Amino acid sequence: MSLIKSLFTKFRQRQSPPQGLSGSGSGKLQIEALVQAHGDWLALLATILERERIITAVDLARTLSEFAAYTAEDCPAEGQILSFWASRLNDTAATVGKFPSVH
Repeated sequence: MSLIKSLFTKFRQRQSPPQGLSGSGSGKLQIEALVQAHGDWLALLATILERERIITAVDLARTLSEFAAYTAEDCPAEGQILSFWASRLNDTAATVGKFPSVH
């Protein structure tokens, strides 16, 4: 079993999201903001990981994209969010080398 497939299996066993985060009414705007915020956070993390030479943003985006494909088989909405994040990481990867390191 691949690492991605085993991670997918493990994550499928996680808890449900907190109550109040449904996708209806004004809650939908909160969900969109939550997805956007997680994408921003993930882009920041990818930048740090690349700067520390742990994993490139391109490799992380490719791994996340593969994970999104597995997720979409059982949970299409989650797969779509993960695909969004993978796309966001690809955009980040294109700009990571343009910023100077702070150390």
